[in-house]
Formats: sequence, structure tokens, C-alpha cells
Amino acid sequence: MTAAIKAKLAAGEAVTMVGVRYGAPALVERIGELGFDAAFIDCEKRSYTFERIEEMCRAARAAGIASVVRPWNHDPGLISRYLDIGADGVMVASIDDVEAARALVESVRYARYADHQDKLVIGMIESPQAVERLPRLLEVEGVDIWFIGGNDLAQRMGFPGGGRRPEVQAAVERAIGQIVGAGRVCGALVDGDNVRARLDQGVRFLLVNMDMLLATGSRTFQDRLAP
Repeated sequence: MTAAIKAKLAAGEAVTMVGVRYGAPALVERIGELGFDAAFIDCEKRSYTFERIEEMCRAARAAGIASVVRPWNHDPGLISRYLDIGADGVMVASIDDVEAARALVESVRYARYADHQDKLVIGMIESPQAVERLPRLLEVEGVDIWFIGGNDLAQRMGFPGGGRRPEVQAAVERAIGQIVGAGRVCGALVDGDNVRARLDQGVRFLLVNMDMLLATGSRTFQDRLAP
């Protein structure tokens, strides 16, 4: 599963990942059937048990897509456990400095010494400090994707809920430019309004949340009910 994703990214193609948001293995399978590349299992925001995560990772394998888990903290033992129960990759929040980036890479390599190169390692840029330190962060080998967490970045810039504010968008676009300019893979959350813009900026790893897909489909259906 990850080999196909890494091949697409190496070829400059877009990779799509859906934030599942519901603890339903069958929904993970459906994501694969609909043509997406990966399922995002967010353990920082959700209440999944380890058993349910394992089932969702198994469902991703059955559907031929990758599973990416976000731990609730940077603990190497926690990262190891997620990988051991079947996750194809980890997306770790608040990689604010070089030391945190190196620790993330080493955690994956330690946990999966025989096949760490087959896992997806995603570091999240979520603070003004991380944006300032991006040139050095991008020198760390072993991070496959640098993902910009716009909502957390907004909060840490002093604008809770202000992800669309001009100041926040300027910081996001600056980070995108630095990541893409360094020849690294950039990831970002997208919705129906900004997919094309992010692709044009060079973002190649696109996260869309299941709730947005459901809402878009529901609006389309409701519109068609109108006389």
C-alpha cells in the first residue's frame, strides 16, 4: 500500500487521504472502493481503542489502501504499538524542531527495523516556531511528508478558529512554498473550495475529512430535491 503512495508522490502525482472520523472498519473499506489512497485514523481527537484501530488497519489492507494513525503524543512506545498492530504510517503532531523530527524518524526505525522504509512518516507543522525553523527541519532525512496543520497553526498564532484569516493563510502559503521549493512533499487539509489552489501551489498529499464529503454529498442531494 505505501509503495504505491510513495511511487505516486515520487512521480509528482497527488495522493488523497480521508479522515475517517468514525470507528467503522467497513467505512475504511468503502474509502478504498471510492478511489482514495489512504485512511486517516486520528487518535489525537477520537476515542478509538487499540482493538478498533487494529480492525480499521486490517480493513484498509483489505481495501488495498494505506492506514495512517495520528498518536495523541510523541511517545516512541505508542508509535511502535500503532505500527505493530498494522498501521502503514504515522502522522505526528507538533514537530516544532529538528530534535523532534529526528526523534520521530528514530521511533519508526526502532519499531520497524526490518521494514521502516515501507512506512509513511509524516511530520506536522503546527506552530509559528516550526514555520520559522522549516529550512532546518527539511534537512532531516526520513520524513516522507511535511503536513501543515492550519487550524492548530491559527490557534498558536493567537487566532483560535481563524484558519482562514489572511495572517494564517500567509503563514500556510509561506510554509508550502518552502517545502515545495526544497523538493520535499507537502501535505495539507483541503475542502471543496481549495483543492485546486493547493494543487497549483504544489501540495501533493491531500487530506479531506469524511464529514466534508458527507456534507457535500448531502447538499447535492438536497439541492436536487428542490422543485
